[in-house]
Amino acid sequence: MKKTFILFALTVLLSAATAFATITLPQIFSDNMMLQRDMPVKVWGDSLSNAMVEVEFGGQKKSVKADGKGHWSVRFDKMAANKTPQEMSIFENGKIAKKIKNILVGEIWILGGQSNMEWRTESTTDVKDAAARAKYPNMRYFKQRSNVLAETPQKDFPKGAAWSVADGENIKGFSAVGFYFGEQLMKDLDVPVGLVFAARGATMMSCWIPAEDHAKVPFLAKYKENFDKKKAAYTPEVYKQELAKYNEKIAKANAEDAKLKAEGKKPAVRSWTFRIAPDPMTPLPQWSTPCYLYNSMVAPLNGFAARGALWYQGESDTGKESVVDFDKEFEVLVNAWRKTLENDKLAFLWVQLASYTAHEGWPQARWKQFQAMRGIKHSGIANIIDCGEKTQIHPQDKTTVGLRLEKIAMRDVYGVKGLHPYGPIVKNVKYAGDGAEISFFLDGRGLVGKGEPRGFEVLCGGKWLKASASLAGEKVSVKSPKGEKVEGVRYLWTDWALPQVWLFNKDGLPAFSFTNEAAK
Repeated sequence: MKKTFILFALTVLLSAATAFATITLPQIFSDNMMLQRDMPVKVWGDSLSNAMVEVEFGGQKKSVKADGKGHWSVRFDKMAANKTPQEMSIFENGKIAKKIKNILVGEIWILGGQSNMEWRTESTTDVKDAAARAKYPNMRYFKQRSNVLAETPQKDFPKGAAWSVADGENIKGFSAVGFYFGEQLMKDLDVPVGLVFAARGATMMSCWIPAEDHAKVPFLAKYKENFDKKKAAYTPEVYKQELAKYNEKIAKANAEDAKLKAEGKKPAVRSWTFRIAPDPMTPLPQWSTPCYLYNSMVAPLNGFAARGALWYQGESDTGKESVVDFDKEFEVLVNAWRKTLENDKLAFLWVQLASYTAHEGWPQARWKQFQAMRGIKHSGIANIIDCGEKTQIHPQDKTTVGLRLEKIAMRDVYGVKGLHPYGPIVKNVKYAGDGAEISFFLDGRGLVGKGEPRGFEVLCGGKWLKASASLAGEKVSVKSPKGEKVEGVRYLWTDWALPQVWLFNKDGLPAFSFTNEAAK
C-alpha cells in the first residue's frame, strides 16, 4: 500500500512537471532592462511545446501559443516613455513562470565597432567628474562579453550578459562614447536611455556581418573564401600543435622576463597580441574572424526594438584591399543590422576616423565614411578630425565624440529644430587656370579660418602639391605654388591631420576633409 502511494505521488509530480516548465528568455530580457518607447516591442522566448504563453506589462496583456518546439514571441503596442520601474509577468499554461523587475521605457541605442567604442569611461579625460555625477537610475547598460565567438547565429548572448543601472563608479566600465552620448541624450529628451554594448577591439567590419552577406562585396567575398579554406584545414590536431607552440613561446618569454627581473632590468616590451592564445574555433585571431562576433553578439538581438546604433570602427579596414570597398562593406553591415533588428529605419550614426599617425589608407577611409552617409538613409556621421593623439590610436577625449553624435541624433533622429550638428561640407569646386574656388554647405553657420591658412593641396600635372589658400566670405580660394594648372583640390588628406585643421564654422565645428578632381 505504501509503495503504491509513493508511485501515485511520483506520477502526479511528473504530470505537473510536464504541464508546467519555467519560461526561458534571452538574457536581454532581465532585471533592470529598458524597453523602447513609441515602437511595437517584441518579446520572445521558449516554453513547453504548444504551451499557452501570456505576457503582461504596462497595462497590456499579450497571448500566444508556442510552436511545436516551444518557440514563441509577442509584440506589445507602442508605449510612452516611463521613468517608473515596472514588472513584466510571463505565464505558461495559466501559471506564473517568470517576473522581470525594474523595467523602464525609453530610448535604446546599440553600441558597435572596435576598440574606440569598447574604450571604457575609466580611461577618459572626464572620468572623475563623470563618476561623481553619474547617479542615474534612468540610464541602463547591457554589457556582454566580447571574447566569445559562435560559428552560427545564436539565440542568446554570451553567458553572463546583464543589464546594470548607471550608479557612479560602475559607469567606469561602460563604453565611454556610449556613456557620454547617453548621458546627454537622457538630459535633453528627459527620458530614460538604454545602451546595448556590441563591440570588440581591433575588429574588421567582416566580423560584424552575417556569413551570407559577404558575397555582396568583392573584398568580403574573397576574405570569407580564404577564411573558409583555412578553417577547413584547421583540425583539432592542428589546433593542438598551435597551442603547444604558443605554450612553448610563453614559457620561454616568462623565463627571459624572470632573468631580466633578477638582474634588476625591465621585462621585454612585446606586442599586445603576444599573450593571446590560439582559439580552437578559428585559425585567425578573434578580431579577424568573419561573422563569428556577429553570430554571438548581434544575431541574438533578433528584432529587439531600438531607436538606433552608434558605430565607431574603421581603423582595421584601412588596408590597401579593404579600403577600396569600405563604403560598400559598411552599407552591407548597416542593412544586415537593420534586418536583424527588424527595423529598416534604424538610425545609424558613426564616427569618422580621428587624426592619428597611421598609414596612407586613413584619408581614403574617412572619405568613404563620408560618402557612405550620403548613400545610406537615416544615417549620420560625426567629424572628429580636429581630435586625436599623434601616436595613440585611442584618444582619451571621448566626451567630444559622444556629444557630437548626440547633437546629430537630436536633430536628425528626434527632429529638434534649431540645431546645427555639422561643420562645413564641400559643395562645389570651380577650376580656373592656376587656382580653384571652393564653396561649402554651411547650414547658415558661416565659415571661419583659424590661424594661418593650411591643409589644402592642389593636383598639378599628376602630382599633389601644397597650395596657398585664402578665405573670402563663404568661399575658399586656392592657388598652385608656381602658377601650374590646377586639376584637383583636396583638404586634410593625411592620417595625422590635426596640425593642418584650419577651416571651421562659427560654432567651432571642423570642415570635413575631401578630395575633388576637375572633369576631364
